[in-house]
Amino acid sequence: MIIPGLGNRFVGKEKFRMKSAVRCVLPLLAAILLVGAALPAMAETLRPLTPGEGAEVYRQQVEQMSTVECGKCHYEIFTLIRDKGGLHQLECRDCHNKYHTFTPGLAWKDRVPACNDCHEGVHEGNFPQCLSCHQQAHAPIVSLVAADKLAADCGRCHAQVSSAIQEHPSGHTEMGCTDCHHDRHGFKPGCNECHPEPHVAFQSNTECMKCHQPHTPLLIAFGDEVENQVCQGCHEKPTAVLAASKKGHAALKCVFCHAETHGNIPNCQQCHGNGPHNPELLKGFSGCLECHGDPHGLTLSGS
Repeated sequence: MIIPGLGNRFVGKEKFRMKSAVRCVLPLLAAILLVGAALPAMAETLRPLTPGEGAEVYRQQVEQMSTVECGKCHYEIFTLIRDKGGLHQLECRDCHNKYHTFTPGLAWKDRVPACNDCHEGVHEGNFPQCLSCHQQAHAPIVSLVAADKLAADCGRCHAQVSSAIQEHPSGHTEMGCTDCHHDRHGFKPGCNECHPEPHVAFQSNTECMKCHQPHTPLLIAFGDEVENQVCQGCHEKPTAVLAASKKGHAALKCVFCHAETHGNIPNCQQCHGNGPHNPELLKGFSGCLECHGDPHGLTLSGS
């Protein structure tokens, strides 16, 4: 049995469905047709490209940057190393082997080389934070912190110097390291800064360290090149007697007899042996100077 009006409604629904399907399929068919039509044109555009005017440069093998090339952008660092780098005057890539790479996940400490990559065991582990003293890695010596801030730790690295100055007391023993090394680490003052005229007769006073080592100044050692006028600065009377004498010793330098170390007083026999006198004659005297008096003048007693 057909219910009046129901069939018409069914037919209407089917027509609606068909129209909806057509609306969906037609755009898809149109897209397929457009792609098919475009394929010949795409094939045309994918032909080999004509090289540009600068193509030749791209045929070269890219080499690592040279230090001079780095300096074109990092000029301030380049000149700092050039003028004050010292032993760090290396090729940039010797330290910076991860340079100019876009690595956003790489931490700063991983981009910059660790000091102990090259300086392993330096300072015997006493100072693990290198940049706390060497503030500029490209100029590690001149960038050291002010000398007075290092004073408390001098002995940790300079133990031998610290021991020497204590074992051989002098006026320097009572001074702090920065009293002399006051400007910067490694600064060595001129002796005349504190001792303007230590040897009055020796006016130049420019070669103090031929005799005096600064940390053991009273432990005096010297070579045979030291002139008598140097000794005269402190030993005025003996050098005057020697200069006025017409005896054999007058032709000698002070350091000929008083060799190598200050205060060395030789035995006469070192040069003269047991002569020139008969050994039997010498038995009646306590020593050569009983007759010859001052060895610088060799004036016989009673003459």
